[in-house]
Amino acid sequence: MNIWLASGNTHKKLELEAIFRTKGDGRDIVIRVPADAGIDNFDPPETGSSFAENALIKARSLYRLLKERQPSSFRDGEPVLADDSGLCVEALEGRPGILSARYGGKDGKKLEAAKRNALLLEELDARLEFLPPEKQNRKAHFVCAMVLCYSEDRFFIAQETFEGELVNTIGAGRGSGGFGYDPIFRIPSLGRTAAELSEEEKNAISHRGKAGKAIAGFLAF
Repeated sequence: MNIWLASGNTHKKLELEAIFRTKGDGRDIVIRVPADAGIDNFDPPETGSSFAENALIKARSLYRLLKERQPSSFRDGEPVLADDSGLCVEALEGRPGILSARYGGKDGKKLEAAKRNALLLEELDARLEFLPPEKQNRKAHFVCAMVLCYSEDRFFIAQETFEGELVNTIGAGRGSGGFGYDPIFRIPSLGRTAAELSEEEKNAISHRGKAGKAIAGFLAF
């Protein structure tokens, strides 16, 4: 079964392939991306004010393109999957939130992950200096809103979180797995960062893993 992912992000594709591997009656699920249908530079404007709104924008945008172009690799009835995710830091009043991927960027260009992570820790440290002691914490959580779209008006949404905290310094970042903010996002109960978790461990507790498992229940085989 093909599921069309409304993203060109290789890391997301790999994570979702693991999450959706062999669902339903045992048939394999193949995650396809816009480029597989000859749709290059898929990047619809994310004008929503929430993760769910942006996920739906992306899902509907790809659905429309597939219906309009009818590429040979697409068959009517195949669903479109989209997610919008980001990191929300409590002391920063939920920032960077829906702007996580674009945080710190200028003129439409995104910062490299390492620079973005360092900038976020710097902003948090600066903010903590001005907060009363009872509000000085490094709590943060990831959010993932995931949409499974069968048509413009028929879709399912699941939204989940992944709770943790930010490390104290960029030098305390650990791990080579995952992507984005994972090396600086620590799970206190495990004593490890998200980037130190195995694929199976992360998918069992992460925002995307939990949302994906909920969405899997809506797949029509």
